[in-house]
Amino acid sequence: MDRPSTSQHSVDKVEVFEVREHVPYQAELTRAPTAYDEESGNMYNSSWESAWRAICQLFNLLHHMQVAIIVYCVWHFALTSAPDGSISNLQLHIIFAGTGYQLFLVEAILTLHRHNSWSSQMSKDSKRVVHGCLQLIGSMFVIGGTFLGLSHVNMAITTPHGICGVIALVFAMVSFITGIIALFSSKVRLLVKSGPVKILHMALGIFAVSMGLVTIAIGFTMDYFAAPQGGLATALIVFVSMTLLYVIVQPIYDLISTTRNSM
Repeated sequence: MDRPSTSQHSVDKVEVFEVREHVPYQAELTRAPTAYDEESGNMYNSSWESAWRAICQLFNLLHHMQVAIIVYCVWHFALTSAPDGSISNLQLHIIFAGTGYQLFLVEAILTLHRHNSWSSQMSKDSKRVVHGCLQLIGSMFVIGGTFLGLSHVNMAITTPHGICGVIALVFAMVSFITGIIALFSSKVRLLVKSGPVKILHMALGIFAVSMGLVTIAIGFTMDYFAAPQGGLATALIVFVSMTLLYVIVQPIYDLISTTRNSM
């Protein structure tokens, strides 16, 4: 039987080498997006998906601007309402409680929003850390602001604004505590299951922030604020209502999804 020539051995080696060279390249192509833009030469997923993501991010950016406007108006009124320029407990109550609910607690919820402009690129663990820090700062502002308001009225809670404010404070505190328990129960093997605690934390947080924003809206209707502000008070009530509707949509969806997965 004739032995194969040296040239045939070379051809076989070249063929094997070429196949091995092309295997990684083909595997890399299978992981690429399926759509291709012939004009720009770029790969993309879906034009509708990209457009919807851009619209959501734009709406989120407008919402952050709206939050900034409300906080600015609250601070401006509190610092300029006294003719002699003095700062009373009532004015400090407006600053601390308004900033705690409208800025820190609202932003704490938006940190976990999938289209949030400044946290969408963060990892889940980073989002949880920032969410917890903002909630801690917001809770401190809310506690200080609520007790400043109670000291101004000598602990007499008779108005809808005061009643809603105390309810919001209680639920904000319980939500913060359950958030800490849920965080550590998911990281460490504790006796407490993280699923039910997480559901409770989300439900309490939604209710606490909702009551806090409702309290702010009621405060804008009171004569102390509405009389000198005029139409601005009505505009701020609309802004707070829009903030409330935007903030609770994503958490309610996540709450329903988490509840279904835990069942």
